[in-house]
Amino acid sequence: MKSFYWTEKSVVLTKAPITFPAHLPTAKTSFSSKKNLPVRGRAQGGEDGNMIIEEHPIDWTYRPADLQGVHGAFAVFVTGDSMVPKYKNQDLAYVHPTQNIRRGRHVLVETKDQGGFIKLFEGWEKDTLIVSQYNPEKTLCFQRREIRSLMLVIGSLDA
Repeated sequence: MKSFYWTEKSVVLTKAPITFPAHLPTAKTSFSSKKNLPVRGRAQGGEDGNMIIEEHPIDWTYRPADLQGVHGAFAVFVTGDSMVPKYKNQDLAYVHPTQNIRRGRHVLVETKDQGGFIKLFEGWEKDTLIVSQYNPEKTLCFQRREIRSLMLVIGSLDA
């Protein structure tokens, strides 16, 4: 069996199969083997995909590689269709509580009344958080005093 690899200046054809270092992640190691990531969101009706963020887990799921070793990481069930096609109703969304947030990334906005929304982060204008949703397409604004936390959503698992 022939294989190839590249160097900075050329492609080399070899007869030996290419092996990869053991420290590189593989599909087998992309999720933890135990359900050790808390699920902290449960469905609440609402056209904007509102959810209740619980202090204590309502379920447990497998931890993706990007959240392994991340203290305070958790998952939530997406509710509603306001973020389709990116996030669909009942998808499981993974939240990184401390990673930097920048414009164009999806975030979980947790309000002081323990409500939550997954939206697209547009930015801050003074003390106003500006986020948007896809369905129906619109911009939402929250005052800083209404917000308990703002965290990065790093991905999801389809329902």
